[in-house]
Amino acid sequence: MGDIIKSYNNEENQILGCQHYPRNCMIKAECCGKWFVCRFCHNEATRTHEIDRFATKIIKCMLCAKEQPVGEKCIGCNTAFATYFCQHCKFYDSTPNKLIFHCDGCKICRVGNKNDFKHCFKCNGCLSASGFEKHKCLENKFENCPICLEDMFSSRDPPVTLKCGHALHESCYKSLLQSTQSNCPICKKLIYDDVNWSKFDDIIRRQPMPAVYRGSTCSIFCNDCEARSMDIEFHFLGNKCTKCGSYNTTILSKNMKIDENARDEPTDNNNNNNNNNEDGEDLEDDDDDEDEDGEEFSFVVDEEDDDDMEDEEEEDEDNQDVSAD
Repeated sequence: MGDIIKSYNNEENQILGCQHYPRNCMIKAECCGKWFVCRFCHNEATRTHEIDRFATKIIKCMLCAKEQPVGEKCIGCNTAFATYFCQHCKFYDSTPNKLIFHCDGCKICRVGNKNDFKHCFKCNGCLSASGFEKHKCLENKFENCPICLEDMFSSRDPPVTLKCGHALHESCYKSLLQSTQSNCPICKKLIYDDVNWSKFDDIIRRQPMPAVYRGSTCSIFCNDCEARSMDIEFHFLGNKCTKCGSYNTTILSKNMKIDENARDEPTDNNNNNNNNNEDGEDLEDDDDDEDEDGEEFSFVVDEEDDDDMEDEEEEDEDNQDVSAD
């Protein structure tokens, strides 16, 4: 029996544990033979390697310092080490009102009521039982986050599933919404619906191609509907899908035609001006609006759209359950 070493989850209330979990024992890391309260404490203190949580064999009671095999209660003072114990994961947790269950498919413990989740063996994760039948199934989609490249499968940061079916950490998703990037980092599909593509039509109409490039064409792939549009009129700001109208497209090939005779010709905006006047638009106001809006040809979500998307994803039932340990 060694010295009694106490670590606290809440020292004021004399609750033993660490900043990660309330529990009454420490674990001995098989990799380095050192004592830690939990695997996160080990990994934060030891940057050269990570602990194998399943390899733990010896624990120590923080009340009587009795070293013993992994178990539910202390063999020295009969103290329960935690309100939840998993023999397979060597996991202890006494967080009040926290529901935890062990998933045989994931082979780790998850947070929540077991009856509310169902394991998908293709996605390799626990999904909401209520939305299981309509979820988009992708091979091992909860492995590594495409933003931070860190593990999602056993992360305590819950994953968010985008409408395309790919997943990323919730914190990374929120960062994505705050940036100018609004495409899935894997498949490039837009992460939100109801884009007003007519706005992009107007931008292109106001900025015609220089006369020297008149007649240039391109072939594109639509990242949203996955259709190909062949030999369409090329524009340097963006190219519209002929099937769904999206500008979220990738150029497959370009056929650039350079008219040397038109090199010194001024751009002819007469047609645009006439169209604007016929529609009863004030050209001067049009330009002012463009300056005030600071329009750029990029897929940027407005702040109001950000809030809507966050609410939408919170209600999304195609999300994996978070790891308990």
